[in-house]
Amino acid sequence: MSETSLQALIETSKYLASYKDVPSDLALSQDQFLGGKFSLYQPQKGHHRSGTDAVLLAACVPAKQGDLVVDLGSGVGAAGLCVAARVEKIDLLAVELEPEVAALAHKNMHRPDCRPFLNRASVLNCDIALRGEARQQAGLKENMAHHVIANPPYYRPEKFQTSPNQARAVAHMLTEEGMEPWFRTAVSILKKGGTFTIVQRADELPELLRLMQGRFGGITVQPFSAREGEEAHRVVIQGKKQSRAPFRLLSTIALHDAGSDKPGQKVEAIHRHGTAINLQN
Repeated sequence: MSETSLQALIETSKYLASYKDVPSDLALSQDQFLGGKFSLYQPQKGHHRSGTDAVLLAACVPAKQGDLVVDLGSGVGAAGLCVAARVEKIDLLAVELEPEVAALAHKNMHRPDCRPFLNRASVLNCDIALRGEARQQAGLKENMAHHVIANPPYYRPEKFQTSPNQARAVAHMLTEEGMEPWFRTAVSILKKGGTFTIVQRADELPELLRLMQGRFGGITVQPFSAREGEEAHRVVIQGKKQSRAPFRLLSTIALHDAGSDKPGQKVEAIHRHGTAINLQN
């Protein structure tokens, strides 16, 4: 998708974020990703901070140059920019609810070390749960994206105590609708054959599969464990819109060697060099 056509999709949106909306008193860190290929501004405290999960999610996205990748609940933009750094010359649209975090995502996408990876980059400061005409008017058009990615909150309020910090609670706790809005929006904005890739806790896999049914085919699950020989604690699950390909459960990838904090060779390549994880048949 060209710069012009992406701009045409969202130019009327009232939700476009700007780096000018970053509060001047917000304490920031600069954190390197992919072995220093680029750095991001992140809040030092009070908000979700991106790391390993964003990198693993991005590694699983089968994007190619010229594709439009939409990052739902983007945070500061880490996952989408990791995809861009690996593939280069993609269009990236981030969607983030928290205004100051959305502004940081915009600021990050226009950093000198990030901007060369992108054809076009924009951020929408809106709720991914918008429906119907409201979603369209926000700039999330039907059949617009080649790939959608998401790293939604990992916790449910009925199971875990909500943080007293409002920003952290929004970032880490699902709403009463759970993950339903993420899947609903993803299938709406994807083109035929487009992929939806999501990272979550491994114990949420039954719910993830339920939400995939009727929306996506060619479902592939990639489990991750903290160490070799341990049970999976994370999963990346990917589905393809209007696909009839069979379900696939891949072998677990261990983040560290057995009994060690040393990253495994495959994971080191993913984190340091942006190596892809191929989930495609």
